[in-house]
Amino acid sequence: SSGKPKGVQITHRGLANHLAWAVAELAGRGTGGAPLFSSTAFDLVVPNLWAPLLAGQAVTVLAEDLDRLGEALVAGGPYSFIKLTPAHLDVLTGQLTAETAGSLTSMLVVAGEALGARTVRAWRELAPAVPMLNEYGPTEASVGSCVHPVTEDPATAVVPIGRPLPNVTMYVLTEHLDPVPAGVTGELYVGGAGLARGYRNRPELTAQRFVPDPYGPPGSRL
Repeated sequence: SSGKPKGVQITHRGLANHLAWAVAELAGRGTGGAPLFSSTAFDLVVPNLWAPLLAGQAVTVLAEDLDRLGEALVAGGPYSFIKLTPAHLDVLTGQLTAETAGSLTSMLVVAGEALGARTVRAWRELAPAVPMLNEYGPTEASVGSCVHPVTEDPATAVVPIGRPLPNVTMYVLTEHLDPVPAGVTGELYVGGAGLARGYRNRPELTAQRFVPDPYGPPGSRL
């Protein structure tokens, strides 16, 4: 990031595609809805706010108070899912008991930052039975692009980001947009239904960052 805020013009199509997955795979795991404890300007809250409502469930609005996050979540739970950052999860791990953590949610989704193995292990010691997903995706691809179920102790320092969500395409390519062999370093390109129109009032930056997809249908971009 350049440090200069950019308005990203995501589409209703992209938002609907992500929420269709979130309703089925996250909200559909229970009836308790989800908590909302981050600014609504942060794209991480999109499924927390909309998926429960689309599923006919509650959204529990909590104060942005990390010192009492665990207490507030327990008071409003149990939830169908909780989506939070690794930093939030570290805080939560230090605030909950094994009993409260194990019954807090039907699914824990971690996103927004790289998920480290230490964070996973600390939480797993507390609540080994709670299913966990590591989600990755830039704002430019409508919140989330791929997920990795964290089903065992991580074998690497950083948890993998997994496979694309429905109607999302992902390629690891060279600077010339050629595929790289397995095990070779490249750059991750994201396309499909979630891709944004571009940056608001930034046509030059949009043209630089959003490029034609050589592997997709005519007019598609990455």
